[in-house]
Amino acid sequence: MRAYRYFPALLLAVAALALQAGEPVFIPVKIDGPVHDPANHSYWFGPFCECASVLDVDGDGDLDIASGRNWYEAPNWTKHANFRHGAETNGPETDDNSEFAMDVNFDGKMDIVSSGWMFMKGAFWYENPGKKGVVWKATRIHMALNMEGVIHGDIDGDGDEDILCNHWAPVKGQGMTWLEHIDKEPWFVRHVVGTEGDVHGNGLGDINGDGKIDIITPNGWYEQPGRATDTPWKFHADYRFEPAKGRGGGASHPILVHDVDEDGLNDIIIGSSHAYGLAWLEQKVSGSGKRTFETHWADTEFSQFHTLAMGDLNGDGKDDMVTGKRLFAHHGDDIGAFEPLYAFWYDIKGGEFERHVLSFNHLPHYPDEGGINPPPNYVVSVGMKLNIADMDKDGRQDVIIAGKGGLYVFYNRGVPPTPRRAHKLPPRETYPTWRSWPGYGILFNGKDFTNWKVPEGDNGHWKVIDGVIDYDAMSEAKGNKSLWTEESFGDYALHVEWRFKRTSGLYQMPTILPDGSYKTDADDKVIKTPTPNADSGILLRGTAGGQANLWCWPVGSGELWSVRNNKKLAPELRAAAVPRMRADNPVGQWNSMDITMKGDRVTIMLNSKIVIENAQIPGIAETGPIGLQHHGGIDKRTGKHGPASSLAQFRNIWIKRL
Repeated sequence: MRAYRYFPALLLAVAALALQAGEPVFIPVKIDGPVHDPANHSYWFGPFCECASVLDVDGDGDLDIASGRNWYEAPNWTKHANFRHGAETNGPETDDNSEFAMDVNFDGKMDIVSSGWMFMKGAFWYENPGKKGVVWKATRIHMALNMEGVIHGDIDGDGDEDILCNHWAPVKGQGMTWLEHIDKEPWFVRHVVGTEGDVHGNGLGDINGDGKIDIITPNGWYEQPGRATDTPWKFHADYRFEPAKGRGGGASHPILVHDVDEDGLNDIIIGSSHAYGLAWLEQKVSGSGKRTFETHWADTEFSQFHTLAMGDLNGDGKDDMVTGKRLFAHHGDDIGAFEPLYAFWYDIKGGEFERHVLSFNHLPHYPDEGGINPPPNYVVSVGMKLNIADMDKDGRQDVIIAGKGGLYVFYNRGVPPTPRRAHKLPPRETYPTWRSWPGYGILFNGKDFTNWKVPEGDNGHWKVIDGVIDYDAMSEAKGNKSLWTEESFGDYALHVEWRFKRTSGLYQMPTILPDGSYKTDADDKVIKTPTPNADSGILLRGTAGGQANLWCWPVGSGELWSVRNNKKLAPELRAAAVPRMRADNPVGQWNSMDITMKGDRVTIMLNSKIVIENAQIPGIAETGPIGLQHHGGIDKRTGKHGPASSLAQFRNIWIKRL
């Protein structure tokens, strides 16, 4: 049997149903929101109604929106403030904790039914006078404590909608209550079906497939008897909902009934209203007729799934589900209260919930920071009632969200003519900074010199400290003092992070021009400028393999010394060995370098900028080890480091063979 729906959603046009389902685009429009009033603790959120109703208030054929004390006239959303009695906001919490449209007195005009918050005690009918500017009369239709909300549905099957009340905690003398809608005053008759499960969250739907609407609670379900007005209803404790993380917290309001796995048996969709998790309870019936429910988690990453709604958003003829996070329920004391806000819709397919984002954001405001942190204006929070309806008459279902962040309509613009991926970021392979890390191997493990050859006789000058290769430019090795890999490499992609701990002194550094020559004066003498310096390099393939310089020269790191200085090479080869730009971070800060060797060609990226691209290194060995260069050392004349010493550190060295 088709699942029961709580919010009247207009049917899509037949043509729309024929469209191939995809991911529609939703455009949010902010209708209203809290006043920015820091003195009264209101920033981008604040006292604002967390519920809304969709109805044609003025009979002009357009769907308007009512939200607590205000209604908004379509299509321009003209605000009509304080249109009903009992409009005071209960502190920073809410005007009411649920509301919906219903023609209570059968006069052809849509009224509003809502539940009072805390000490408002009960459910109220706000009568539509049929004229703008006339205050709507408020009538209490049900007296109760601990009201959490009201939902509506044709419980008794007589063709008009009745009301199911929800209490957030049991109260002696109350119970699971529904209000039978009748066609004469006082318009409603109260029925109590039992006391079990009368806690936070309930719903309506046909569980046992007998064509009657049952009542669903977090702890079991009530089976409707022969007549809905008969009492008591039989309670079946077939399941008990608990949140995914964190105990207690209550269930969503409403709880939904829907055939999730499309097996012909209606299942239950239930959210954790004040803790983590969104679940569906799979209904199973054994050969002997025993009914059980198995819990499946649709989502465990987020908290405060306080309200749920269903409607066909992607035009495939099947109901999707919308939910979102309530902002600062219980004044922010709930678990996960300060985690990001979200509004999601789920495409339900054969037992799977495919999550899609309507909104996902978290923009905390720090009022003491003044103008540097202005309050954000476009932060969406889902309150205690969602609506799905075609607000702009385009045949697509839109989403109406009210919460402490304001009132929004998410207009459904349908599935774009090209796949939505075409409107996302370019393919990752087109980004020079993208790397497929699973293909890389660790060249330096952060612990010791596994995979490396320390120069014989070095005497501890190359060392590993806190995950970093540290060098003081004072190796005592007799021969080559550089640090080399044990393996040889041909074509590869190398990632290495490096920095100079400090400079080793002043050095008369020339300015290298784009063609690889030095800048000279009028007498053709090389112009040099005293500049603090340190010097090292990445040796690409052995001692005869060339190197990518790491230094403080004005031209920047990545320069290919052996190519640029070889005057026998063609000018274009020498010019290609000069960095396009200086991309180095200041001394003391880490640099990220990626080197790609293919044959005798090299590309070098420094701090996400390509400084050398496809430059040729003539005569480079086909394979060879990779080295971290020793340079400089102690100047025997001064007893201090020379001005071009490799006071360098290296970390996060990864390599991928190509």
